[in-house]
Amino acid sequence: MDADLKEHLQGMEERIGRRLDAGFDAVDGRLATVDHRIDAVDVRLATVDLRFAAVEARFDAVDARFVDLEARLIERMRDMQTELLKAYLPAQELARQRDVSLEARNSAMEARVATVENRLAEIEKRLFLNPPAA
Repeated sequence: MDADLKEHLQGMEERIGRRLDAGFDAVDGRLATVDHRIDAVDVRLATVDLRFAAVEARFDAVDARFVDLEARLIERMRDMQTELLKAYLPAQELARQRDVSLEARNSAMEARVATVENRLAEIEKRLFLNPPAA
């Protein structure tokens, strides 16, 4: 019986070994498939990285263009400000001359009014001091 048991155990051991070998072979096949898929993902990630690098390069180019545009816009705004000031200065000078002229006229008018008031005051003094005979 020991021999039968021994043979039976050996048969079981062989069957278990074959099953284990088949299972390990299947696992090895699946691992190879997983490795292949991981390699494919790595290739895709490398492609995505390249695309991101291209996008970043475009963004850098756009940023540089915006910086250049901003500098040109600031320069143009300063030029416009200078042109406005150049156009405004003659008008301002004319307004200043008009103001000076008006002030001179106003001073002359005030002097004339003061003279008239003084003469009127003198007339009133004479009238009050020497009233006309009624």
